[in-house]
Amino acid sequence: MSTIRKKGIITTIFIYAGFLLGALNTYLYAKYFAPDQTGLTRVLLEITLLFSSFALLGTNTIVVKFFPYYKNYHKENKSELVTISLVFSTIGFLIILLSFTTFMKPLILQKFGGKSPLLVEYFYLVFPLTFFLTLFQVLEAQTWTIQKGHVANFLKEVLFRAINTILNLLFIGGLISFPLYADLFSFQYFAIFAALIIYLLFARQLKMSFKISKLTKRLWKKMVPYSLFILGSNVITLLSTTMDSLVISSFMGLDFTSVFVNTQYISNFIVVPYRAALSMLAGPISQAWKDKDMLKLDRIYKKTSLNLLIASSFIFAMIMLNWDDLLNWVNPNPIYHLGKPVMFYLGLYQVIELGTGMNSAIIITSRRWKFELYSNILLLTLTLPLTYILIKTHGMIGAALATLISRTVFNVIRYIFLYKVYHLQPFTNKTILAVLLPIAVYPLVAYTIHLDNPFLGLVARSAAFTAIYGVLLLQLKISEDVMQVWGTIKKRTFAIIGR
Repeated sequence: MSTIRKKGIITTIFIYAGFLLGALNTYLYAKYFAPDQTGLTRVLLEITLLFSSFALLGTNTIVVKFFPYYKNYHKENKSELVTISLVFSTIGFLIILLSFTTFMKPLILQKFGGKSPLLVEYFYLVFPLTFFLTLFQVLEAQTWTIQKGHVANFLKEVLFRAINTILNLLFIGGLISFPLYADLFSFQYFAIFAALIIYLLFARQLKMSFKISKLTKRLWKKMVPYSLFILGSNVITLLSTTMDSLVISSFMGLDFTSVFVNTQYISNFIVVPYRAALSMLAGPISQAWKDKDMLKLDRIYKKTSLNLLIASSFIFAMIMLNWDDLLNWVNPNPIYHLGKPVMFYLGLYQVIELGTGMNSAIIITSRRWKFELYSNILLLTLTLPLTYILIKTHGMIGAALATLISRTVFNVIRYIFLYKVYHLQPFTNKTILAVLLPIAVYPLVAYTIHLDNPFLGLVARSAAFTAIYGVLLLQLKISEDVMQVWGTIKKRTFAIIGR
């Protein structure tokens, strides 16, 4: 098994372990927290992601894109690349803090004071969350370049949510009040940031220099416009993805925001394979562009598209098969039952997104990286009016529809760009099989297995769908990587049995 595939599997395990903890937290929020309290924690994190994308000033992408040059220049010596990124991201955070104190605060009061007063009361918690997430993301980019992305993923996906679980249990048990819970909640990113620093220091991979090298003096004219363009692209991307929850909070209140964001969280199970692939392949993609290895890029693009399509469609089908039984088993506040159609549209969008492969990573690290900003501006131009209009007319379902429509158009445009400019496209003749397989298996399970006990129904449908889907996937030999992983599993299983 290749090193990249092995680390990708480890990363996927970490991310899913984190998502299981997240599922536990979602259950605790839905069962024991008031809907507006749950909505508060979700919206705080959404705003944090948006603010952090600005505070980074594109520095985390600079670490990934320019690392191959610094690696060749400095060899084993200290590099100032991470130092520069940390300094500029701190400056970015200070700009956000200053902007809030001068003119953003009245706007927050105006937009959210009526329907979401709890958000106004606790808005200050965004700033410690933003500061430490920003610094963490810079160091996370460093782990990608040294092929240690699984470590950052463990901290971000598992440790972060484990801390959240502990806080939730302390609050549910009556050991801490909600105001204290909220304050402790805002320092979760500090914990994982500190843990990542300690790891990099012990691994001797935080080789920072405070001296500007000749390489930086030569590259800064490329690095600055690159970081500014990526900054704009990142802010626009996150604004387009967080706009829905903010508009719902303003129009409908934190209760409905809680339903939408928790449903969105469940839909994010579908994205896990992409996040694992990105952490492993960001470095190799950047190196391939530097080496002008178009065959390697084409291979990565096609393989990731096929494998991500297989994984995402499987997860989406599993979620939709078990949605009703899952809610009946958990028995949360009845308001959460409104999320099923939202889940369908969000899940469909995720499948389309992953099915187009690593187009974003390929564009960002290419010489035509400016297109990343241009395409994201187009996305925002389409998303803002769609989100506003459809939420006013269709509520939460309108938000999900706006996401599906805008992101589908967005991915079609990026597909056309990579095909026209670099003759890269992600699809093969196996793509059709990967699409048809879940469509064929889904009704076989959905319309045949009906049990009165919701938990047993969930288990039975999951087992049946997994078995049929897995057997057909292997028999049709749709993915070379899936076949190799399955071969490794069989080999090791037989070796253990043989002992």
